[in-house]
Parts: sequence; C-alpha cells; structure tokens
Amino acid sequence: MVTRQRLRIGRTHAGKTVRILVEDTRFRVLLDGEDPSLHPRNNSQPVTRFKAYAPRESQGKTSKIS
Repeated sequence: MVTRQRLRIGRTHAGKTVRILVEDTRFRVLLDGEDPSLHPRNNSQPVTRFKAYAPRESQGKTSKIS
C-alpha cells in the first residue's frame, strides 16, 4: 500500500522486490528494470513514511539447520 492505496501487480510477481516511483498523477511499479504496472493516484496525499518489509516465510515451512 502506498498513501492508503493498494497497488496490485499480480501473483506471478509474489515474493519479488519491486521499486515504486511516486509521480504527481500515478504510481509506477518497476521490477527488474521493466514496468509491469502503472496505477493512477486516487488522492494527492504526500508520501511521508517509507517502510519496507522483508518477505515472510509461510507458517507451514520448517527450516533445516545442519
């Protein structure tokens, strides 16, 4: 979510790191130098917080430690 707006780019990109470019009228999603999606901005709120979360592991997976 960016400025309380959900940006969906599809399940094929799940778990990948993307870069969001915030422009005056739209959000541009960049993935590996490509532009898979472009989203219009629904509001003009400024981006005031920058948070990123590491990919989460599923609860059903166990890790092996040798």
